[in-house]
Amino acid sequence: MGDIGASGQMIALAREAKGWRQSDLARAAGMAQGSVSKVERGLLALDEEGLTKVADVLEVPGSLLRGDHELHGMESTCLHNRRRASRMPVATLKRVEGLAQLVALSTKLLLQHEPVPVLVRQPPESCLAPPQVARALRLAWRVPSGPVDDLVGLLERMGVIVVVRGLGTDAQDAVSLWPAGAAPVVLLNTGLPPDRARFTLAHELGHLVLHGVPGEGQEDEANAFAAELLTPADAIRPELEGLTLRDFGRLARLKSRWKVSMAALIQRAHQLDCISPSQFKSFRIKLNQYGWAKREPGELVPEVPTALTAAIEKHLADGLGVEELAELALMRPEQFRRHYLPVDEPPRHAATRNL
Repeated sequence: MGDIGASGQMIALAREAKGWRQSDLARAAGMAQGSVSKVERGLLALDEEGLTKVADVLEVPGSLLRGDHELHGMESTCLHNRRRASRMPVATLKRVEGLAQLVALSTKLLLQHEPVPVLVRQPPESCLAPPQVARALRLAWRVPSGPVDDLVGLLERMGVIVVVRGLGTDAQDAVSLWPAGAAPVVLLNTGLPPDRARFTLAHELGHLVLHGVPGEGQEDEANAFAAELLTPADAIRPELEGLTLRDFGRLARLKSRWKVSMAALIQRAHQLDCISPSQFKSFRIKLNQYGWAKREPGELVPEVPTALTAAIEKHLADGLGVEELAELALMRPEQFRRHYLPVDEPPRHAATRNL
């Protein structure tokens, strides 16, 4: 059987998204590691049998690996992320980034007939500080003064696709990327408390509008953007003034109103000089003593993304079955069901389901 045009780039991407090294793929597929390296670099072609074997062990459809899929600039896209830990194994980072690339590719294909995104990135020559960009964005998006009611809904209306998916690690809260010619995507880790998910989403939005290429200080800039977007200084300052260690009940009420964590409110009070550095330190100690450093009381209602779900429901209503949708998204049907159809597709497709 003759050689075929497998994409070494896509094979490497699928391998990394699975968390595998080249040696892992070589062992599973019955290949030499040197051969895997050559395939991924485009120096060695696979025949049909070899590609089918690689696709099977990577648990992806052969269509993902066959040919040269248009990645729309993904290979040069700046991926941003919000991590909980300062250090992460390289293999874990590559797995998360590989997954983000594949999710963005599937999302683009599923939304290819939807309206063009309207999010605009801040020009590199802009002299605006991150809080100024956040204020300008609130004004442009006509966000009323005060708390942002539904951040997920706001971002999706403005052209950002939000996807909730397990990242396989609790060391990272999210990853975002903006492929050329497609909608920006924020991939949120599952299991985040709603207050942390909102700040993480605002943080990733900061990366998307502020940062086209990697650079120093971007995490602090994204945090400053997120703080101003969710808790504008002019509106929140009067509510934080006079805060003391006896005011955790007040912080809980403010958390419910502003939909950010008490930790974020304490940080904001420090940033706005509503509390002293020593008070800030004491607040942080108290949070740890209460066991609230990772998860606080006063759970908020989670915000649920709907843009991708709506597009999938539209495809189903137009008569596409799950197998066809999975093929469109370059996924296997069982994976598509698991990640995008938590509830079975409408009964009219029951005859075509492969259960």
